[in-house]
Amino acid sequence: MKMKSFLLGAAAGIAVVGVAQAADLPVTKAEAVEYVKVCTQYGPGFFYIPGTDSCLKISGNIRADYTFNSVPSRPVTVDTNGTVQSTGSKRSLSQTSFQGRAQIGFDVRTDTDYGLLRSYLLIDAATGNSGGQSWQVGSVHGSNIYVDKAYIQFGGLTAGYAESFYAFYDNYYGDTFFAPYFGSGGIGTKQLIAYTAQFGGGFSATLSVEDPAEARLGSDTRTLAGAKMPNFIGNILYDASWGRAQLMAALHESSTISDVAGDTGSQNKWGYAIGAGLSLDLPLVPGAYLAVEGNYAHGANAFTGTNEAQFSPAGAPEVYDSYETPDGREKQASSWSVTGEAGFDITPQLTAMVFGSYANFDAPTGTAADFTSYVAGAQLNYQIVKGLKIGAEVYYVNTRSDGDSGSTIVLGEGTDGTALEKSKTDAVVGGIRIERSF
Repeated sequence: MKMKSFLLGAAAGIAVVGVAQAADLPVTKAEAVEYVKVCTQYGPGFFYIPGTDSCLKISGNIRADYTFNSVPSRPVTVDTNGTVQSTGSKRSLSQTSFQGRAQIGFDVRTDTDYGLLRSYLLIDAATGNSGGQSWQVGSVHGSNIYVDKAYIQFGGLTAGYAESFYAFYDNYYGDTFFAPYFGSGGIGTKQLIAYTAQFGGGFSATLSVEDPAEARLGSDTRTLAGAKMPNFIGNILYDASWGRAQLMAALHESSTISDVAGDTGSQNKWGYAIGAGLSLDLPLVPGAYLAVEGNYAHGANAFTGTNEAQFSPAGAPEVYDSYETPDGREKQASSWSVTGEAGFDITPQLTAMVFGSYANFDAPTGTAADFTSYVAGAQLNYQIVKGLKIGAEVYYVNTRSDGDSGSTIVLGEGTDGTALEKSKTDAVVGGIRIERSF
């Protein structure tokens, strides 16, 4: 018992000494854990960047596209004089296309004493073989990574790579999977600097100075010179509970030269475009809406979407802003287009949309052939679960020139490298898209 009492006493003494020594040691306070907090002032999906008063939203999607087209009517080989030389082969034209696409976007917003400060970055990655059938992404062979949007907004200022302020349909709608359409979509995303004034009551007006590069269609006989002036864009927008309405206008300079080596014969011609867009929400049917846009251009035909990128895969006429007349003068071409779509909910998971687009191009008399083109189609989307949907689209595209010579509706390239051309062509295209959004 004496030994047991001794051991218990020793253990108690050691414990007391340990506690006394521990009391003399400095106490280390655990570092506070900074949890991510939800930011509700800008809508769902935003959260505070730890350590800052800025809110961030990360979003994106992954798409898998599969398309098939009927191949345009049998093309012919045409020489520079418009004379038919031989019959081309339809086998040079692709019918199937498999393509994957991913997008990721970063939206950062901060309230300041001078208004909202926002920066937005959207990055795209596309892989596969577009076969000349990818309207939104462009031609894809292999893997492409590119910047879709990159801009800063502060108060009314927008600076960077953003959607042109001429655009209406493409800004708010333009929901086709594969089908081309005419109008402001031909302008797309631009390097720009713009200021938007808010007048209250839903009214705003924007003045934008934009990179003219993609809108410079040049001349049929003259060399496109360097860009001298930017595009000047203006719009007036009314945003209401029932929809939107917009008026827009553009000034575009085309700079050409006749002799590059001699640096002679330069000409600078100003063209213009005017347009209007309207969208209506139709409350009688769940999710129903109607959107339409119309444009007219003279010497600025990219703003009506009549440039060649719009026509895939049914062939693309060669479009210019100006042409040399038989008497040696340089005259500008004109064009107009109208585009629209309507959609509604069949069920909460199943939606439908129909769309159509028409364009008319008028070349100066005695220069090139005029042409018309139209697109019509429909689309169905089914939401399998939240964030995952499958859709199907089918459309018909028809392009017709008013003559056999000078029309140059380019369908592809023959085995000998000669352009395959027709005065009229059409195609039926169908495809499926599987898309995961987050």
